[in-house]
Amino acid sequence: CHMGIDHDEWAMYNTSIHGASYEAESARMDWGKKLKKGNYRVPTCAYCHMQNGDHNPQRFGTIYSDMGMFQVDRGAPKHKAKRDSWIKLCQDCHSPRFAADKLKEMDAGVNLSFTKWREAAAVIVGCYLDGVVDPMPEGSAPDWYGHYTFSLLPGGDPRFYATSNLERLGLEMICYLTGNVYKAYAHMSMYNQTYGNGSAFEQDRKLVEIKTEAAKLRRFAAIEKKIGLEHKSADFWKH
Repeated sequence: CHMGIDHDEWAMYNTSIHGASYEAESARMDWGKKLKKGNYRVPTCAYCHMQNGDHNPQRFGTIYSDMGMFQVDRGAPKHKAKRDSWIKLCQDCHSPRFAADKLKEMDAGVNLSFTKWREAAAVIVGCYLDGVVDPMPEGSAPDWYGHYTFSLLPGGDPRFYATSNLERLGLEMICYLTGNVYKAYAHMSMYNQTYGNGSAFEQDRKLVEIKTEAAKLRRFAAIEKKIGLEHKSADFWKH
């Protein structure tokens, strides 16, 4: 459940300082010891997310947001208890100030990534409202609820199949990249926060692709209008 482009927690951990230390020292660790302070030089997945043997990892995660696809202010007062619990856990190795600063960095990185996503979503929805998306919802197969609602509108269902390229690019940006920027910060993977897999740089590239596709659709629509051509989506979109 924690590998793959849409929830790549393992890659985020593995490219962090914690993950690099784990790779270097795991063969010499005594894995028979309890997951308690002082027993391990490096925190593992279980050390942080399955405290005291609890097998519900969401209990020891940050605030759940559908794999990071929704913006959450994890530093808000209403989430103080959760934030304080993480700072307390990090104190097994770090100072509380260091832990708090790293979590604030996560908040800032997530907020910036969603600024990019909101810009992308506005471009995509704008094309739908102007009727230039190909195919429009009524020209494609229904989603798995049987609806023909545009994917980014209330009631719409984002999907990877039988959808316009513009919507698919948007889904890749929010599901693959925006979510993984959050996970990179949560696991302190500086590489994947910026250059690496599902990173901010890849998010920037996806935003360029979305704008390029939108510009192309609008250009085609303008040409069709000028020459009096009424475009109809191909039938293969309905399957």
